Amino acid sequence: MIRAIAPFALVLISLSELRAQPVAGAKPSTTVAVTQDRDKAIYDWQKRHSEVLELGKKGSVDVVMLGDSILHYWAGEPKAPIARGQDSWDELFQGKTVANLGFGWDRIENVLWRVQNGELAELKPKIVVLMIGTNNLEWNNAKDIRIGVQALCAAIHAAAPESQLHVLGVLPRTLPAKLLAKPHEVNAQLHHHLSGKDKVHFHDLSEAFLDAEGQLQSKLFSDGLHPNQQGYSLLAKSLRQVIAR
Repeated sequence: MIRAIAPFALVLISLSELRAQPVAGAKPSTTVAVTQDRDKAIYDWQKRHSEVLELGKKGSVDVVMLGDSILHYWAGEPKAPIARGQDSWDELFQGKTVANLGFGWDRIENVLWRVQNGELAELKPKIVVLMIGTNNLEWNNAKDIRIGVQALCAAIHAAAPESQLHVLGVLPRTLPAKLLAKPHEVNAQLHHHLSGKDKVHFHDLSEAFLDAEGQLQSKLFSDGLHPNQQGYSLLAKSLRQVIAR
């Protein structure tokens, strides 16, 4: 696309810049349910969705872990091509039935599509743990991420009205150069707008992954985003009381 700025002078505007410019009155992209295939080199998104629906036919579960690759590549069923924290997963969920509905590279709007297309309907979880938003940081501001999470929470309770929903804040991470939102900005919005809601509980686990100076503990991550075995053990420890409920 081109824009005239003076006679005989033109400026090229990139597609990414155009995408980042909000349209007046438009719904945030975080609230528009869509599919994706961004991680297709590692797994098949639609196939995993089908596997989740098949898993639901086996009956209800105690816990659903719902979100992006941080959950996807932890452990659990349906099995992922990567499992970085099998031991901590097994310890955390001992004695409970659990389904891992993490999908690599998912954004809020992709999880919204999955919930609206039956992934929770048969699982009927008592607890849903939601971790989502890190893949939206480059594309959406903190307010629109929060609005998307709120829409997703409503969809989750429409599909599983009896579930207790535990929303986890965006974890600290090595940040890309260009961001519209930072994790702490998103978490502040979520804390303000979700705290005290019926059957919705917000947990910011950020401090556990930072050192005394507030810097990312790189030893807990495999790549600055995904926890390694030690990082997943810490995540499990942080979630123990939530799951015990």
